[in-house]
Amino acid sequence: MKTLPVQRPLTLGGSTIQNTARPGRRACLGPHAALQKDASAAPSRDSFSDDEALRAVSNVPDGGKALETTLAASSNSTSGLLQREALGSSSAAANPLAALLARIDFSEPISFDREEKTEYDPLRDGPLRYLGYANELGEAFAAWLFQGGVPLSYAVAISYVLFDTWDKYNKTRADAQQKLTARQDMPASVDKAKLISAIALERGVDTVVWQLIASVAAPGYTIHTIVAIVRELLGEGEKSEQATAAIFHSAALLGIPGDVFLENMNKSIPTAVGLLAIPFIVHPIDSGVHALLNATLRPALRRLICNEARGIEAGLRICQCSECRET
Repeated sequence: MKTLPVQRPLTLGGSTIQNTARPGRRACLGPHAALQKDASAAPSRDSFSDDEALRAVSNVPDGGKALETTLAASSNSTSGLLQREALGSSSAAANPLAALLARIDFSEPISFDREEKTEYDPLRDGPLRYLGYANELGEAFAAWLFQGGVPLSYAVAISYVLFDTWDKYNKTRADAQQKLTARQDMPASVDKAKLISAIALERGVDTVVWQLIASVAAPGYTIHTIVAIVRELLGEGEKSEQATAAIFHSAALLGIPGDVFLENMNKSIPTAVGLLAIPFIVHPIDSGVHALLNATLRPALRRLICNEARGIEAGLRICQCSECRET
């Protein structure tokens, strides 16, 4: 089969179609010897008008139909893309909350080498992790604990936070020292000791701030508020004579003095509600604190590593982002 000697682009409606770049054109025009013959005799010009191109295709059997199919497919593809864009815009307009959440960064902190840590962490992956929830349990069981029981639960949770911070600081420092000391391509302008200290400090500060907010302050305050609201609702309910009569009637059926039954109920229901709320608040609080730190503290800590400690010059992967560079 002879190849088409004219290697110039074909212009249709202002759009240029190259011979070798569009396989659809070869499928439409290549197999037809008549069109090839016409093309051989065609005047040497850089482009054809739409009318001339359509007349050339009309001389080939089924050529016009093939070209029409190709143009229709292109039109349908463009229309589909425009429809999807319009649908996405309308969805964002119809659900502004989803559009807002899509712009928020809920991701966890990344390491200086951007490598995902997969080793087992007993403080995060094992039973010791529940020590971080000690203050939440203390708030839920506040009515049953001895005096000073709730502050003790906060002491346990804060001790866990400090120990986890110390652990992450030391592990990050050891990891950075091992990897950066072994590098032979480090620029002379980079102080390795200062860079290693900055990397370890970033992880330590990030850990202690995140843990104090996400594991101690926010959940403790949330559970305390939930328990207080339930107690208030129970107190309002007891003002109703019908409710009080029903409670004392139930106590009589159980053979329990009414006052004892009422006191235990006022302790048990808030505690139960507080405990049931814990699984539902952990993930939203964790994600919310991640979003808060991603918008405030973490960019500042990364700039400390990348700019002050010359992490950009060292080629750290964590510094390969626009947020880490000075503006």
